[in-house]
Amino acid sequence: MLMRAINSLDLERLAHCIAEDGIESVEDAVGSVVWRARVAGVCGPAVDVLGDTSQPPVARQRAFGRIASRLA
Repeated sequence: MLMRAINSLDLERLAHCIAEDGIESVEDAVGSVVWRARVAGVCGPAVDVLGDTSQPPVARQRAFGRIASRLA
């Protein structure tokens, strides 16, 4: 799968969507962020929490913030 690089503006837009509509509304994009984080060598519980749809939305939102700051 060939995907374009993620940038800070993409992450900011995604964060806005998450804040407005909930993380469940952007699952495909969140999955892409998880994949990109793993490819970039970002590891740890935040990546696992973000990718786990059974986790509470607030935990996943916090995980997104941590990962986005590492990818930006």
